[in-house]
Amino acid sequence: FLSPGVRAEESQVMDKLCEAAEQIDGAEKLSDDVGETGEILSSMLSPDEVMKKIFGVCGDILPSTLSLLAVLLGLLAVCAVCNSLGASMSGASEGFSFLSSATVTALIVGTQMELIFDVERFFERLGALMTSMIPITGAVWAMGGNVSTAAVGTVTLGIMLGFVERFCALTVVPVTCVCIVAAISAGLSGGGVLEGFSSGVKKIYGFFIGLIMTVFVFCLGAQTSITTAADTLTARGAKVLAGTLIPGVGGAVGDTLRAVAGSAGYIKSVVGIGGIFLVLTLTLPIITSLLLVRGAFLVAATAADMLDCKREHKLLCEMGNVYGMLVGAVSICSVAFVIALGLFIKCSVAVG
Repeated sequence: FLSPGVRAEESQVMDKLCEAAEQIDGAEKLSDDVGETGEILSSMLSPDEVMKKIFGVCGDILPSTLSLLAVLLGLLAVCAVCNSLGASMSGASEGFSFLSSATVTALIVGTQMELIFDVERFFERLGALMTSMIPITGAVWAMGGNVSTAAVGTVTLGIMLGFVERFCALTVVPVTCVCIVAAISAGLSGGGVLEGFSSGVKKIYGFFIGLIMTVFVFCLGAQTSITTAADTLTARGAKVLAGTLIPGVGGAVGDTLRAVAGSAGYIKSVVGIGGIFLVLTLTLPIITSLLLVRGAFLVAATAADMLDCKREHKLLCEMGNVYGMLVGAVSICSVAFVIALGLFIKCSVAVG
């Protein structure tokens, strides 16, 4: 199936793809053979397998989330009782309310910091994965005759990768801690300036990441379209020149180029879809954890409102918003790399 001119490069590319897959739990099935890898990806992306993967991740994470929700609801019930007792004692209501809010705060800080550090580790692993993918995409682009596209595309992907590694991974924990401190202060004090400060930090942080990644993806798409057209024009010119200057053999040259185009196009599809699969496999556990924990906080906030626990209601709502910010940051970066790999798949092979 593969033409001899691309067989050696195909082997090297698939070896690199398998090395990238080794960084992702559950993706070790990928083979270093392009045909076998294509079949494996096709089976993994069937509706049954995708739903099985989603339900498997949810099944692993849901027990701990339900445990968190149960503890929060239990504490809220205790807080409601304490608030009722405090209301019956002259001058003790504020003290009971503050102590109950501090108890809920201690639980949140004590149990959720590990998940926040998991988000930091996610950005580091995403950077490591894309560090492995960039030379693979460059090699496949060049294999198909898109030399200019390979140069431009890998540079832009490298800049995107640098932003994720040097900004997102380094700032997500400090920014989240600032928001949590502001949320705790707003919850314990009943609101005020810190509540608006936390909301502003979350909006600015999410907007900045979204804006930068959107610009990167737009630049990658525009540059890829231009350089792909130029590479295609050059390759077709070479094909016509070969057919003109080599009488009797020009047709064979054209057939060879078409075979190379078919081989490179198939490899490009397998590598691109494999990369998207790896990014989504890496993203699914952390995004599921964040969404479930955010849901637990919002459900607990609703219960706090029903029990008339005003401080706890504000605190839990703010924590839900903090996790909403983390969901946005993780989603934006993952989707940006998925779109970049989608552009890589859609890029036409120049030698065709």
